[in-house]
Amino acid sequence: MPANKNALARYRVIDDCLTNNMNRYPRLPDLIKKISEKLGQPISDSMVNKDLRAMKELYGAPIRFNKARGGYEYEQEGFSIREFPLTYEEIEAMDLAPAMLQQLRGTGLYEQFLHAVNKVIEGYRIGKALGKDETEIIQMETGALAPGTEWLEVLLKAIIEKKPLDIEYQSYGGTPKQHLVSGYLLKEYRNRWYLIGHSDRSDAVIVYGLDRIKSVRPSQKHFHQDAGFSSADYFRYCFGITQMHYQEPEEVVLSFQPEQAPYILSQPIHTSQKVLVHNDIELRVRIKVYRSHELLQFIMGNLDKILDIEPASLKEEIKERVGKALDRLA
Repeated sequence: MPANKNALARYRVIDDCLTNNMNRYPRLPDLIKKISEKLGQPISDSMVNKDLRAMKELYGAPIRFNKARGGYEYEQEGFSIREFPLTYEEIEAMDLAPAMLQQLRGTGLYEQFLHAVNKVIEGYRIGKALGKDETEIIQMETGALAPGTEWLEVLLKAIIEKKPLDIEYQSYGGTPKQHLVSGYLLKEYRNRWYLIGHSDRSDAVIVYGLDRIKSVRPSQKHFHQDAGFSSADYFRYCFGITQMHYQEPEEVVLSFQPEQAPYILSQPIHTSQKVLVHNDIELRVRIKVYRSHELLQFIMGNLDKILDIEPASLKEEIKERVGKALDRLA
């Protein structure tokens, strides 16, 4: 059992002793005996004294030695660390959560979450017991703060409250345009955030890149709920962020070199992935997706690992793109 988990177990035994009304004011030998019995291992005087100090620091436990009674007690009646009803694993998960939410760093959402976590587990942080910051034991591949992240808080709030927003949006190569947007979903893809919502300008559900939003203002108009929109289904056949609902999704079969099997099987290239063949010659999988730019990019970027492509029309399109690329490099 890891040292920090072991320490938490000792703290709980000490807490049980200090809250036991049948045997109040336990002495140091009493604590040592109880901990040894519960953990099934010997414990030293110095370790228990260290635990008592740690409980004061980490839990704010009002522990004192009652000279008149010759034992320890909680100075505050009714105090118990068990009022904090989280397991070790839950505490550990909450302690590491800020490192997992680096995509939101710099936003009010992230700061509020971090404050809430710290408030809830103040004095209980595993990082304190380890003497480490969470970034010393877990680091996410985030890079610089993604453009447009500053809009996350206001967009999420509008989605939750079902309130439309006036958004000034500039597509790549276009001019800024005003959209009245009823937002339904926020989605992250490759360290960039996207808003999916109904636009009155297009009278359709559109994907907006947050990095292309120029301004956001609240609107007094009515929220438009698209009856046909489903967060679970909207990206079902998308390979990446591009949705192409005007197309029919097609079945794409990719044959990979056998050494790629561990990667493709452990991290499927799409949620629809089905394994057709897996042997010493190839790994052949089938996915059902739209023929999007992201799909073509993925195939082009893995041509050195791909043995075959179906359907034939997709293979020809890839060959044509490769040919044009070679011509440019000639």
